[in-house]
Amino acid sequence: MKDEITVKYIYSACIVTATPDLRIVHDPWFTEGVYDGSWFHFPAVRDPIESIGNVDLVYVSHIHPDHYDPRFLRKYFSTFGEKRIIIADHSPSHLAGKARADGLATTVLREPMIIGNTRIEIIPHKTGSQSDIDSAIIVTYFDGRRTHCVVNANDIIFDDAMIEKLRGAAGPVDVLLCGYTGAGPYPQTYFDAGDPELIKEAQLKKRTFFDRYRRLVAAIGAMVNIPFAGKYLLGGKLTALNGFRGVADATEVLSIDPRAVVLADEGGTIGTADLVPSSVRVRAYSPEDVARRERDIADRKMDYERLMIAEEAYQLPIKRLLSQAARRAVEKSECMEDYFFVFRLPSAERIVINANRAAISPIAFLKAPDPLPEPRSEIEIDIRYLFGLLTNVYHWNNAEVGSQFNTRRVPNVFNRQAQSFLNYLAL
Repeated sequence: MKDEITVKYIYSACIVTATPDLRIVHDPWFTEGVYDGSWFHFPAVRDPIESIGNVDLVYVSHIHPDHYDPRFLRKYFSTFGEKRIIIADHSPSHLAGKARADGLATTVLREPMIIGNTRIEIIPHKTGSQSDIDSAIIVTYFDGRRTHCVVNANDIIFDDAMIEKLRGAAGPVDVLLCGYTGAGPYPQTYFDAGDPELIKEAQLKKRTFFDRYRRLVAAIGAMVNIPFAGKYLLGGKLTALNGFRGVADATEVLSIDPRAVVLADEGGTIGTADLVPSSVRVRAYSPEDVARRERDIADRKMDYERLMIAEEAYQLPIKRLLSQAARRAVEKSECMEDYFFVFRLPSAERIVINANRAAISPIAFLKAPDPLPEPRSEIEIDIRYLFGLLTNVYHWNNAEVGSQFNTRRVPNVFNRQAQSFLNYLAL
C-alpha cells in the first residue's frame, strides 16, 4: 500500500478508509427495508461483505438505521470476526444503548485514538438537545514528511460552532466526504400529490441543501470533496412518493463544485498521495433503472403491516395510550412556546397536544366541528403504527425519516423544538 490514506466508496454513507496502519469501515448499511420497512437500496448492492473486505475498526456515525445496521454487522462479524465499533461521545448516548440492546459492544471515543502513524478523532455534534446524535470523524496519517487528512462529515447539518470545531481539529484536509442532499420526510409527506406547491418545495429543498454543501466545503477548503450518503428509494405503499422527495443525485454537485468527485459504487477509490480517483460516476442514474427498481419494491409491506391485521387495530386503547404518552412528552419537551399536534382517534374525536413545556392544559379532546388551534401539525398515521410508536416498538424519529406518516402544518412553518417533541411521545 502507498504511504497515504485511501478512500473506497461502497454505497450511500459506507466507505472504507485505509492507511498503512489499519482499515476502517464507516456506516455500513446493507439491510433492506430499514426505517420500519420503508427504505431500500438503489442501486441494489451485490456483495457488500466482499466489497468491504477485512477491516480493523467499524465507525458508526449515529443511530439512524441507514448508518447503524446491527443485522449487517452481525453478518459481517460472522465472516471476518468481531471488530471494535467506535462511536461518538454523546450524553445520553442513544447509539450505545441501542447497540447494547442489540448485543453489540461499542467503544466511545472520548480522546483521539493513535495506531502507528494514524490518528482517529470523532467529533460529536452537540447542540445541547437530548436528541443530539450526529458525529464526524477525522482520519490523519503522517508519512514522515506531511500529514494526510480525510474528514467524513456525513449528514450533519452544520452550525458555525461545529464547522469551526471541525476546522480546528482537522487542519489542512485532503478529502472531505459530506452530505449534499436531504433524505427527510419534507416535502413528500406534507402536501397532497396534486398540490403545485409540492414540486416547488422539492426544488427548493434541493437548492437549500446545495447551499449548505457550498457553505461547508468553502469553510473546510479540502483538495477534493466527495458528496455522498442519503441514497435510497422508498418502497411499498410509499413508492409513489419518490419523485417528490427533493433528493438530488450526487452527480448534480459536479456542476456547482469544481473540486467534487463522485466515486463509483462498490469500489471507486481515491488516495491522498495524488488525489486521482480510480473509478467515478459522472451521470445520474437512468430513470429507467429507477423505475425498474421501484417496481421491484412496490409490493413490500411495512413492518407494522406484517405484524397486525388492520381490522384488529381499532381494538387498541389508542386514546388512553396517547394521553399518557402526551403527559410524559410535555415533561421532557424542549419547546417553550405553544405548538399543537393533532391526532384523529378511531372514534373521530381529535386529541390536541400542546408541545409547550409550560402549558397549563397540554391535552384537549375535540369533536369534529370544533376549531383547531394554531400553529399546529395534523398527523395522519396508520393506527397500528401509532400503537407501535406509543409503546416503543418503533421510534418517532425513524418514522419521520422513513416518511411513515403524513403531516399538514398550519401555517406551513418548521419549528425545530416542536418537531423534536414527537421523539418523547411514547410510554
